[in-house]
Amino acid sequence: MDILKAKLEDHELQEPEIITAPKIFYEDVSSEAFAYHIAIGHPSASLWSDEGGLFVASNGMKEDNAMGMLAIINRLWDGKDFEPTRKTAKTKRISGRRCTANIMLQQTVFEKWQGKQNDMSRAIGTFARFLTQRPKSTMGEREYQVPPERTPKMQTFHDRVRDIMEIPIPVDDEGRLMPPVIKLCEEAKKLWICYFNKIEEALKPGGEFTEVKDFVSKNAEQAARIAGVLHVFNYGPEGEIQPDTMEQSIHIAQWFLYEAKRIYVTDGLPEEFKNAFILQNWIKDSCQLSQLSQLSQGLILKDGPNQLRDKKIRDNALKILEEHGAVRLITEGKKKIIKVNPILLED
Repeated sequence: MDILKAKLEDHELQEPEIITAPKIFYEDVSSEAFAYHIAIGHPSASLWSDEGGLFVASNGMKEDNAMGMLAIINRLWDGKDFEPTRKTAKTKRISGRRCTANIMLQQTVFEKWQGKQNDMSRAIGTFARFLTQRPKSTMGEREYQVPPERTPKMQTFHDRVRDIMEIPIPVDDEGRLMPPVIKLCEEAKKLWICYFNKIEEALKPGGEFTEVKDFVSKNAEQAARIAGVLHVFNYGPEGEIQPDTMEQSIHIAQWFLYEAKRIYVTDGLPEEFKNAFILQNWIKDSCQLSQLSQLSQGLILKDGPNQLRDKKIRDNALKILEEHGAVRLITEGKKKIIKVNPILLED
């Protein structure tokens, strides 16, 4: 009997390691479940949804739970450890984990998210950790095109992604990620410092980005992170980040900074200023397309944005643009003309 007992104990000591289920996508999840499964699951995970309403309406984003979920997202973005302690839920320390997020949602859903607890997502810095964009709608321009028989560039991209996914995940004996540190070369570092100082300068009173200080505070780091992604994609997880990669990454990060200003600042404007902003963009696009620096006021009522095809609304928007020096309103005979400030058409 003792021999059998000893063999059983020896057998238990040889118990194989539990294989981690490769679940990496989360969508409709509570903050407790999200934290627990990230802690025990695959070391690389994501909040991923092409129907963002599922995330915004999830248990984790309900009124009483949203702050906890957002705080976990912040902690994961920062790459810091987190150890939840709860009586009523399974908990485990989150250590050596990485998480990304890709959430696609309609404007109305985004506005609902913004409105949760008086825009808490922005107040505690979660939105500033996202690279947010609102693409221009192409509805009405999506003519059918016969799909090409081959897409060699897409195939090259897919092949590269497959190559990267075959690189062994660097983990320690406890399954925690131990990724290699990728540094900037000296020239790339100089470019990054220059960009850091440039956007910091824009935070002074009257500066270009004073309304989005929270996004600026994270943007230089975003540029460095983007550089890391581009470097690994092109060269693998080794070597130093070169100046050309850093320069590309700065352009991308800066684009997202301007996008944040467009999305978060104009959304808070009074309706008449929103209309003026929309009209300014439409005038700019129209003039760049026609390669002219002026257009008829009547054209707005005919071909302009739907909400501006009302004479009173149009005139109020034009008045605001004229007061801010974007346009000059003149009369030539019976025609009312909009002369556009050349600076507006520069880019």
